[in-house]
Amino acid sequence: MTTDAATPNGDETDAGRDRPSFTLGLITVALVAATVWLRFGPGLWPSPPKVGSHLPPTRLGRLENAEQLLFLGIEGRVTWLVFLSAESAEGLAVLPRLEAAWKRLGPSRRFAMVAAAVDPGGPDRLRAALASFEGPGRLPLYRADRDARRTFGVDGADPPWHFLVDPEGRIAAIARGSGKEMIDRLARQAGRWLDAMEPLDRAYFASSDVPN
Repeated sequence: MTTDAATPNGDETDAGRDRPSFTLGLITVALVAATVWLRFGPGLWPSPPKVGSHLPPTRLGRLENAEQLLFLGIEGRVTWLVFLSAESAEGLAVLPRLEAAWKRLGPSRRFAMVAAAVDPGGPDRLRAALASFEGPGRLPLYRADRDARRTFGVDGADPPWHFLVDPEGRIAAIARGSGKEMIDRLARQAGRWLDAMEPLDRAYFASSDVPN
């Protein structure tokens, strides 16, 4: 009896030919993904800023309306950005201390301070929580949206986060808390920078009047 050799059918032949193509396709996709990550990864998935880095451009919403503020660290200006929870004890405790520092340092045109609430509630809810701290000449209060919270890694912000930016536009200090000692330390540093830039003006922190 004679047996003919088995002849592969068309499906088997196509499958054999497709395996190398499929493997090459996977390799190509992996290479493209790696290239995108290396080129754009830090921008697409930002890591929180660190001491020595520039302050990222940050959009903050006003409490009184839907207007947005683009907050920047500007060379030649001292910037103090605070993220807090308006519904936490520490968040409310830090506001009078920040306001005292604001009143002492705020007259300088080279100083900016902003406190931004990270709570997910809408503007009405935040306005109610912060009503006693609002008004003309008071510490500027804003709300931080999801993008701002993600950029700085400050979800929750209890205790508050502080980012102090030097006159070069770089973050010089990152701190957490609401205590008088810490607020005094950051305020004194800001005052020294302002005195160095404005030597003919009054000394901003000859003494401290931040309340307990």
